[in-house]
Amino acid sequence: MPIRVCASAVVLVLAVAGLGCPRSSFGQDKSAEGSAFRSQVDLVSVYFAVRDDKKRLVSDLGQNSFSVSEDGQPQAIKFFAHHSDVVLNVGVLLDTGSNMSSILGQEAQASKMFLRRVVRPTDLGFLVSYGSRVETVQLPTSDPVLLRVAAESIGKGAAIGLPERAPAEPSIWTGGTVGINGRHPLDPNRESHLYDAMRVSTHRYLVGEVGRKAIVIVALSGDSKSESTMADALEALLENDVIAYVLQIYDGSKRDNCDVLHIYQRDSSGEPLLKKLAEATGGRMLEVRGIDKLEDALDEISDELHHQYSLGYYPENKNWDGKFRKIQISAGEKGFKVYARKGYYAKPPVANIAVTQ
Repeated sequence: MPIRVCASAVVLVLAVAGLGCPRSSFGQDKSAEGSAFRSQVDLVSVYFAVRDDKKRLVSDLGQNSFSVSEDGQPQAIKFFAHHSDVVLNVGVLLDTGSNMSSILGQEAQASKMFLRRVVRPTDLGFLVSYGSRVETVQLPTSDPVLLRVAAESIGKGAAIGLPERAPAEPSIWTGGTVGINGRHPLDPNRESHLYDAMRVSTHRYLVGEVGRKAIVIVALSGDSKSESTMADALEALLENDVIAYVLQIYDGSKRDNCDVLHIYQRDSSGEPLLKKLAEATGGRMLEVRGIDKLEDALDEISDELHHQYSLGYYPENKNWDGKFRKIQISAGEKGFKVYARKGYYAKPPVANIAVTQ
């Protein structure tokens, strides 16, 4: 596959306090069919979405509606665009480290619903499962039938090496000590190669792609026994401009917050680490309170991915000291909230190298 290179390739390296994500040097040669390129990093480019005080997407603002600052210092916007119909490359990552048909049925339904809504004829979608190993269930495709069949195979167990069976009725799993319908809780010591799945999906299917790139993670718990660390996974996402969303499912039949998937790994303040990872990439962790609300959450992700802005600026600070610089984008209208990456590391810029065949 040839590498598609924009006129000005842009690299953003972002992190959120507490994640401790290291940044490997960029500007290294990348090979694909004999091609190589390096990126110019003195141009900072950010993709973002805007919502009003009622959490509705706002997609008709012009450049004059926005301001951007770096470490508190105003920056001059040099490039601005509104990408309401940009090509999307999106993958769904499913935690299949369970042989419980009700859990697999829930995940199959969730991925099928999402892919049906988000993947248009000009887009590409793919499906990856992870448990004790990472497996590709469906290669990137725009064919809705292939995506539907692949998702249904998860519910039957066939896609992950289990004996094929009729798909189960989806039900909400709350991760508590009792388990689904009072039976067989999920083994807390099972393997869940989530970070490996994120890196593999990015490196196999999103490197070199143009347009919007995203992964949607349907996780039953945090990571367990990955060879990759969380920092490795985040680095892969950020280097390739991949937005990550996490679906956090609540039991709609319960009323208190203890019914969340509470075995997600959390930091010292109690905040889920996957939420931090998602927000570092410009994505979010969505609370889904009951299976009947899942469709609304998936539509929300789809709309956000297809209604984004981008802006670019040349930093006033030319001291390329490698330190993290915070980016703040503001919308002029009161009550508008901007969803964007949090910043970048000021690595020394390198000159562009022409693509060679």
